[in-house]
Amino acid sequence: MFAGAFFVQGKTVVITGATSGIGEVAAIRLAEKGARIVFTARDKARAEDTMTALRRANPKADHALHMADLSRLAEMKRVAAELAREPQIDVLINNAGALFNKRQETEDGLELTFALNHMAYFVVTNLLLDRLKPGARINHYRIQRESADAFHIATTKARTARSRERSKLSGSAGRC
Repeated sequence: MFAGAFFVQGKTVVITGATSGIGEVAAIRLAEKGARIVFTARDKARAEDTMTALRRANPKADHALHMADLSRLAEMKRVAAELAREPQIDVLINNAGALFNKRQETEDGLELTFALNHMAYFVVTNLLLDRLKPGARINHYRIQRESADAFHIATTKARTARSRERSKLSGSAGRC
C-alpha cells in the first residue's frame, strides 16, 4: 500500500468510497499511521462501522464523515462544497466506484458506471483543487483499476457474443 511512501502523521486524507474494500483498508491503515480521515459514504450503517474502525485505529484524530450518493451530480457538488470547508486537505483519494451488469441511468441522464467511476472523480477533484495544499497528493486508484476491469469484462462479453454468433452462422457449435 502507498501509505509507507509518504509521511501521513497529522495529515488530513479525504477518501471517497472508504466503507468497503480497498478504500476501507486504506482509510484504516492511514489512520493507524496518524492521519485524520475525512470520508464520504452512501450507506449510513457501513459508514458508522468504518467510523468505529477509524476511531479504534487513531482515537486522537477528529475523523469526519460526509454522506453522499456520488452517482448524482448535485450530490457530487454538495459534498465537494462540504469537503472544501475542511480546514486542511493533504491527500485526496478518489476510490468510490462500482460495476453494474445492466445499463442504468442516473436522474441526471448519465450512465451509472460513468457517473460514479468517472464524473464523481472529475467533479469532486475539480471543486477541491483550490483547497488542496501545495504538494497535495491526488490518487485515482479506483478509476484506473475499475475502468480496466470494466473494459476487460465488456471485451470478454463482446468476444463471447461474437463467438456464439459465428458458431450459429457456421452451423457448428464447436468451431469459430
